[in-house]
Amino acid sequence: MPTETSSGTGPITRVGAGPAAAACGLRDRWVGALAALGLDARAVTLDETFRAGRPGVCVAVLSPDEPDAAVYQLADRAQESLVPGVVLLPPELERIGPMLGAEGLVVLGQDTEPEALVCILRALDARQAMVQKLRDELKIAQLSVNGAYGEMARLQEEMQTAASIQQAHMPRKIPTLNGVQVGVVYRPATYVSGDIYDIAQLDEHRSAFFIADAVGHGVPAALMTMIIACGLHKMDGVGPDARVVPPAEALFRLNNAMTEHTGGSSRFATAVYGVFDARTGEVTIAGAGHPPPIIVRQGGASIERIEPDGPLLGVFPDADFGQTTVRLDPGDLMILFSDGFEVAFPKAGSEGDDFKRPTLTYIEKLANAGDGGVPLAEAVAVLERELDGASGSLHQPDDITALFVAPTGAAVGA
Repeated sequence: MPTETSSGTGPITRVGAGPAAAACGLRDRWVGALAALGLDARAVTLDETFRAGRPGVCVAVLSPDEPDAAVYQLADRAQESLVPGVVLLPPELERIGPMLGAEGLVVLGQDTEPEALVCILRALDARQAMVQKLRDELKIAQLSVNGAYGEMARLQEEMQTAASIQQAHMPRKIPTLNGVQVGVVYRPATYVSGDIYDIAQLDEHRSAFFIADAVGHGVPAALMTMIIACGLHKMDGVGPDARVVPPAEALFRLNNAMTEHTGGSSRFATAVYGVFDARTGEVTIAGAGHPPPIIVRQGGASIERIEPDGPLLGVFPDADFGQTTVRLDPGDLMILFSDGFEVAFPKAGSEGDDFKRPTLTYIEKLANAGDGGVPLAEAVAVLERELDGASGSLHQPDDITALFVAPTGAAVGA
């Protein structure tokens, strides 16, 4: 379409009318009056009055017998095109004035003085440059929003894939173990977690339990858990000559693997690793700066904390890790957990940052879950309900992991 330019001193003004208004000369009278006052007035059909992309302003002159369909089409085109304009109504059509005004049109009577109409048209034309600028900016903003939505969808898909990869490094289901049962509570704070756990039968009599918590949250912490999962060596060799690696030695090797891979960065983790022997009922625990496991003795008679010595993982190469051996009797319950529990149960009435302040309530909650000699599945369910009922549980501030370890007293092949 050729570019339209004004041949007068005022803006291009398309004056449109239906067949009746055109036939009686009403449109031409307005064209002449506006041209006489300096506007570049041009006669067009009613269908051509509001067309997107054309410069200038529009005037629609309606006759008393104008069909309703033509009026509605005029309103729709005006709304879609955002072309500024005025509708001149006869007294018989004053009832449709509010509808046309709602579409952004200026509605006047046909007895309006030409001088007043020219002032309105010049003002509309002057404003149109800003309207067009805002329209262009809105299009750019919409493109940006659509691009952001697409990027968010892509990131969400990548996070879901990362979560699937991480979960592949953890047990898909709790394995059947000799002489002991295990229950798990695992709640990442986001798609991926800085916590990782493992449960494994090592040989005919011994089984292993492991929890690690990489510093931070989200993807960086989750990537650290991959290094941890690959660096934990529970067995040396295979077959009859295979050797169970003691917990302290396993953490020693894991620590060296992490210090080698982190290359001097500040990435580190805490961990606790235990090996249970079904023949003796003894569990040997080694820790690396991790919250100490607790033992709830049968019937809740007492609560003990197992506190082996050991530094954080990934900080100092060749660091020494201590280990502690305790006995678990049938009816006892050992609970290994991550430090996310420290902020899982905020004080009543906490607000804002107080939700993230550590409390000691979790010790009571963990102990109560295993109190009373309830079945292991019920103990896990009790803790899950406590977590669900805690303030802020819908937006937990940290990853949460707990392993419930309960000896059965029936070691197969003992």
